[in-house]
Amino acid sequence: MRNLYTCDNCIHNPAQYQDIGTKVGFCLKHDSLLKNSAHTTCRFFKRKDLPSFIAEEGHKEHAKEFADTKGIVFYYNKIVEPAKKYSQEHVWKTRTFDPYLHEVAIYHKAKTKWVYFEAFLASRNPIKSIIYSSLIRRYMAQCGPESDNYGIILCLSSDIGEKIDLQQKDFRIELTYEEFETLQETYLKDIVLMKLYAIQEYGAIHQDEDIMWVTDELNGALLSSWREFFASVQQLVPIIQTYIITSATSRKTFFPESLNE
Repeated sequence: MRNLYTCDNCIHNPAQYQDIGTKVGFCLKHDSLLKNSAHTTCRFFKRKDLPSFIAEEGHKEHAKEFADTKGIVFYYNKIVEPAKKYSQEHVWKTRTFDPYLHEVAIYHKAKTKWVYFEAFLASRNPIKSIIYSSLIRRYMAQCGPESDNYGIILCLSSDIGEKIDLQQKDFRIELTYEEFETLQETYLKDIVLMKLYAIQEYGAIHQDEDIMWVTDELNGALLSSWREFFASVQQLVPIIQTYIITSATSRKTFFPESLNE
């Protein structure tokens, strides 16, 4: 099993997830390119493959283990990997421009972050889907319970019902077609689950247990085929949206301007 506490499984590096994504990562926490994301980490690491409230103890242990480190370090020896800024000039001169990496780097400089999320709506692209869920999770964590981001989460909930077009070229490792077919269903499920984790984290932020544990509604679908799993997820969408609207309405944050009409 791949080390799940390395940068390629961290929400601060949105454009990669294990073997999928850009050849080079980009850490929003350290404003740095990641050339060795399967081997590096930092004390601010947050898992992509679990909701934060479930991974909390692991995050605390990891932060403690790397408490004396600064910046990005190699996991096993804690040697610092020097930070490297993203340069548009360099990627064009070297013909290494990657549109997904570029989007993340541009997002890092954007002042109004939430507006940026709309660019990822209803995308069938797996890398954009991973970026989308990661950015939303970071944004909500930074906002905290003072901001009710129900609008963003409602949009995300509609997005989980969109099909994902995962192709061999989306992997950053060389695969035979047979290897791709073996991995395809697992990664398709993971990409959808990462969006569901963002929704669950919204529930945790606002202490709404219906939303926090909404994946329980899938019952045994997690162990079924991709087709059956995705059908169950599509059926879950209106349930999720009802929970979100009910939750925000109970706090009087759901379109509060309409309360005065």
